[in-house]
Amino acid sequence: MSRRCQGMKSIYPLLHVNDAPAKPRCEKPYWSPTAGKHAAAGTLTPREPMNSLPGSSRTRTAGLQVHQSFSDWAKAMRMWRLWGALGWEDLSDRYRRTALGVSWLVTSFALFIAVYILVFGHSSGMSQADYALYVTIGFGLWTFISATVGEGCVAYSTSANWILGTSIPYPVFIFQTIYRNYLIFLLNLLVIAIALLWLKRSWSLASLWALPALLVYMITPIWLAAILAPLCARYRDALHAVQTGIRLLFFATPILWLPGQRSQLALLAHYNPVSYFIDIVRAPLISDAFPYTSWIVVLTVNCVGLLAGFITYALTRNRVVYWL
Repeated sequence: MSRRCQGMKSIYPLLHVNDAPAKPRCEKPYWSPTAGKHAAAGTLTPREPMNSLPGSSRTRTAGLQVHQSFSDWAKAMRMWRLWGALGWEDLSDRYRRTALGVSWLVTSFALFIAVYILVFGHSSGMSQADYALYVTIGFGLWTFISATVGEGCVAYSTSANWILGTSIPYPVFIFQTIYRNYLIFLLNLLVIAIALLWLKRSWSLASLWALPALLVYMITPIWLAAILAPLCARYRDALHAVQTGIRLLFFATPILWLPGQRSQLALLAHYNPVSYFIDIVRAPLISDAFPYTSWIVVLTVNCVGLLAGFITYALTRNRVVYWL
């Protein structure tokens, strides 16, 4: 038996929710609580849009969708063994039969930083050690952000067979994507930690503010994927638009350049929300400072994003299966 088959064999026992085997999702079409009554009267078909229901029925159906959405997220969190196994299987498949395995992630990241510092480190206006830390932390965080956005777009489409063949809650596939990217992020953090121990001259308690910032990086991908996954499943051009936007955003984010070098660059960084997400980690580690403004922006964006992500999920959970 191949290693792939052995890995999938270990995943199948995890597909039971509350000791009940997963059932095909396609056998359960959308049906509102009042669909039977209206269908009997010939006024409603099982898949008739919700906006055709009477006002009270729409309210009850909306309440049911919210309840089912909460239930999906709660079930998905309890199924952590499943999405953890799926995420690890994805990562293992990428580097199967390679000599270095997942060490390629650390090697490629470290080599890029080293070559960039050697070539451009002298023209930054900072000491080479400080600029090395600046680029290492910034590029490590950006790698996680770009991967989260890019793979969040295809969280549903890459798991189409699972979605069409089982009744696993959709957030499982969102958590699978986030878990896989966070494992890669942890490997990059090893390079960042080594750079800090080697190049940072002094430490203070303010550096510990980077730890809660890393927790933010576990929350933000959830609502990003909850919004982008159904959007890109419904509109396939959205994936290419997001990928193009990410490439352009890389040059508009203070990763390799300093905002204070030019007034135009400072203005660009000021209106770029990604700059604040990077700053909440980089400022405590490099400047030993607590970035108040950046934290306010990040918390505000996350609060709005979590609400928007849940609403998007509740509105699309019954339609995603028809878009794949």
